Amino acid sequence: MKALKITIFLLAILVLSTQFARHLYVRYLEPRGSILDKYEQTETKKAIKTAVSLDELLSRYDVAKKRVDELDEQRKQAESNMSKDKRDVFREQFGEKYKEDYERKSDLKEAISEWEKRSNEIYELRIFWLFGFVFFLTGAILFVKGHDWPGMAFIAPGIVEMIWWTSPSFGLAGSPHEFERLLMNKLLFTAVTLILMIATWIWHERFLKKDGSQVK
Repeated sequence: MKALKITIFLLAILVLSTQFARHLYVRYLEPRGSILDKYEQTETKKAIKTAVSLDELLSRYDVAKKRVDELDEQRKQAESNMSKDKRDVFREQFGEKYKEDYERKSDLKEAISEWEKRSNEIYELRIFWLFGFVFFLTGAILFVKGHDWPGMAFIAPGIVEMIWWTSPSFGLAGSPHEFERLLMNKLLFTAVTLILMIATWIWHERFLKKDGSQVK
């Protein structure tokens, strides 16, 4: 049992400390973007990167979608009396002519989906980390009451749950604002979990010493 406990806590501290270091690096030190971005990014992509709310993206998407719907209606009317061959050529030319309008809608739609994805990740992180903490706390209570194996049966999955949901997220797509919020949540919960593991290990050592002195 002692070897199992040492292994679990050492692995937990190892993983959490490396995760914490990576989160710090990505949040405060990692270089982002390129000096060429100002030449390659469209106005829409620049707006996406500076967006601070989902409503801001939605308002832009409403305008872009309305414009594309109007273009689709124009295209359908124009090609209604065309033969198939002429229709294919016309569609290609039409799409090229209004390429920017269609790309604007596509970019905004992707950014909104990415924002929602990040928001869901934050929600899941908080909920499942709480589940892990409850498992861990339940195991700690059982352990104190002398039920070593049942206690470890709850502590181990609790630690795994907390570590899993604080693990790094990869990719910076869409608006950076929601990615930064997700990153800060992971950084905070990783720090809390790491402190919890260290504090529990210190308490465990003192508990064993106190328990041993009482036996003597």
